[in-house]
Amino acid sequence: MIAKSLTRWMILPAILTLTISGCSIMGTKPITVSSAPIQIDIIQPTMPRNIDLKDPKWHVVSSAKIANPCVKDSEGKRPKIDNPEGLLNDKGKVIRVCKLGKENDWPDGYTYLDKFLDEVKKKNSGDVVFFAITTEDYELMAYNMQELRRYIREVQEVVVYYRNVTINDKEAVGAKVTKK
Repeated sequence: MIAKSLTRWMILPAILTLTISGCSIMGTKPITVSSAPIQIDIIQPTMPRNIDLKDPKWHVVSSAKIANPCVKDSEGKRPKIDNPEGLLNDKGKVIRVCKLGKENDWPDGYTYLDKFLDEVKKKNSGDVVFFAITTEDYELMAYNMQELRRYIREVQEVVVYYRNVTINDKEAVGAKVTKK
């Protein structure tokens, strides 16, 4: 019994000594603190591809009559003669007609609308379809297009700013709009 109690009394101070002193019995190592900038590689996004805009073809059609001029002669003049049938206008004067004929084979009173309809029928196998907008709607479309262009320019400026901030060796450039 004395051996058990003696062992307890020997182990207990050893544990207390190690707990209080920690690892100081083994010696200390100096801690060094250093601060140095770390190069962070930021992956740059690829710039968006250029905007490729196509020009739409707008047709403005009216009911105005098309001028069908006379054919030019060798001197560049358009000679006229009196109507061979002796037709008179409302004022009683003789109607003058082209001596060499008309440049086009359009009938009298042919309008831009007639010409447009004939061209559309030729292109679409006789079918005619109209897409129409008012002047106010056209102005609204033009406004919307300007808003799109403004937004795209501002987004490009933001992208270029961030590229310039993160890339130090060269100046970034925004995307350019090309029109075909």
